[in-house]
Amino acid sequence: MKRLISVGLSVMLIFAATANSAQAQSRHEKMSYVSQTLANNTARKLTPFHLVSLAYQGYFKNQGIPSYSVFISEYHQMGIHAHNLVEAGIKANLLPADTLTNQEYLSSVNSQLSAFSSEG
Repeated sequence: MKRLISVGLSVMLIFAATANSAQAQSRHEKMSYVSQTLANNTARKLTPFHLVSLAYQGYFKNQGIPSYSVFISEYHQMGIHAHNLVEAGIKANLLPADTLTNQEYLSSVNSQLSAFSSEG
């Protein structure tokens, strides 16, 4: 009986250890996961504020949008427009393609850019 209990506990311990194993992720893997999660969960819900914030944080570097102080500088030099950010959001699968023709959304992105750059 003791042997049966000991074998049973051993099996349970091994099962618990393998079921809860932690998975280490590199920073790149985490960013990839975040990108995929954003693309899956918010593709049709990205607000103009979040679009500008993501651009400022460097989320659209692969689409040619600079980040942080260079982002602000480019905006002041008329190098970044709402149209550029919406295109980057579409290429990153965060916005539907028809957002590019949504004048209300583009106007809101322009307002957010203006407000954002005056704060920074």
